[in-house]
Amino acid sequence: MGEKSNWAPYISRLPLREDMHCSIFWSDEELEMIRPSCAYAETHKQKESIERNFLGLKLVFDKFPHLFQDPTLEGFTHAYGLVRSRGWESSKGVSLIPFLDFLNHDGNSEARVIVCEHDEHSEVTADRDYAKGEEVLIRYGKISNASLLLCLGFTLSNNKYDFVKLELDVPKDDQLCSQKSGILQGLHTPSMKADDMFVCSWNSFKIKQGKGIPRTLRAFARILVCDSQQQLDDLREKSTQIDGWLARFPLENKEKEIAAHQFLHSTISELVEEHNEHIKLLEPCTPNIKRQLALDLLQGELRVMKSALDWLENYCLALSDD
Repeated sequence: MGEKSNWAPYISRLPLREDMHCSIFWSDEELEMIRPSCAYAETHKQKESIERNFLGLKLVFDKFPHLFQDPTLEGFTHAYGLVRSRGWESSKGVSLIPFLDFLNHDGNSEARVIVCEHDEHSEVTADRDYAKGEEVLIRYGKISNASLLLCLGFTLSNNKYDFVKLELDVPKDDQLCSQKSGILQGLHTPSMKADDMFVCSWNSFKIKQGKGIPRTLRAFARILVCDSQQQLDDLREKSTQIDGWLARFPLENKEKEIAAHQFLHSTISELVEEHNEHIKLLEPCTPNIKRQLALDLLQGELRVMKSALDWLENYCLALSDD
């Protein structure tokens, strides 16, 4: 329908492909700027998924050329990015709500957004008094920079919802590799997606700003440092006597407990070094939008990891002093 559509004025105000900075629009070379972040791998997954969907739909497009004129992957990705960055979820699926999707994000905003599907009505209740001409901001959710960059194309310079996704594996040369892997996979409870789209598995964990080290990650490390079947059996026996959660409490052997947390410290320190190397490469360069987005992402994750290292150092020090 083009310009004859009732929605033409709204659609004409949507951002062009070149004005969108979601990481799904970045080239492989540009994505190298965020390689240390979990957003790097997730972006590639998204891009591959978009291409698969396009190729599947292209079979339909080709059968109705009078309706779909020369569809391209680039155009399909643009449409996907528009819906992904501006869509609102409801019981009926995902919808674009004109004007409401023009409101910008503030992670500290308490403004309320109410959408009534029955009346097809939306409204925003401000969280404070606003001066004439001042922009009213809403909070899209408790969203990390990784998700903001991937889905929305922007970041915050100091995002309190940032996290680091840490992935670990049982070393293949560990004599108890199969036993430990079996135990750890059995412990895993599938996660439900929250505001952030990065779901954890049996060997991946989210570390958040100021939250210390997740109990599940500490349990993983305690199992990892066991060096005999008897130690694994003892952990399993102890769990049945307490709350059923394996390795959720400190090991009785203080040296082992310290070793488990020193392993986490060493692993996170390697990630810190990798982030620092990428940040050093970015900082001297001529600033542009994507480079600044990459810096915000990596620096936010760096703050999270430094907070985690402080927690681990204090924990190990307290154990050593006992």
